[in-house]
Amino acid sequence: MNVFIRVVGLASVIAISTGAIFVNSALSQEQEVIGGGRYLYEKFCKICHGPRAMGDGIEAPSLQPKPANLTTLRQRHGGTFPFWKAYRMIDGRVDVKGHGTREMPVFGVWFRIPGDEVSIETEWADQVRGRIWQLLSYLKSIQVP
Repeated sequence: MNVFIRVVGLASVIAISTGAIFVNSALSQEQEVIGGGRYLYEKFCKICHGPRAMGDGIEAPSLQPKPANLTTLRQRHGGTFPFWKAYRMIDGRVDVKGHGTREMPVFGVWFRIPGDEVSIETEWADQVRGRIWQLLSYLKSIQVP
């Protein structure tokens, strides 16, 4: 009986350790994605939405309408981060006054899949989707409670 308990205990320790490795790995990967999104935010969004995404970028005073506070997206949508709504705003499928026309959002080709149809067959389309996912992962990570 004592040997059985030791074997079960050892198996539990191994399972917990293995689980911790997978959790740490997943958290590390999530942080990589969020870091990529932070880079994209700083490159494309910060000038209008501000260094902390509160709508107070250096270009904000000259813009109409004023840039949104991106840290309150979840709060303004009933406690749920509006991933797909924000996705469509970024990729140009939904017009956002201040981002330019659907054909040429202010951030240009970096977040736009060319053509009328959303292409699923091009490497560029995959890269655009990845950029948007990273950017939204970052925005989701900075939401106020």
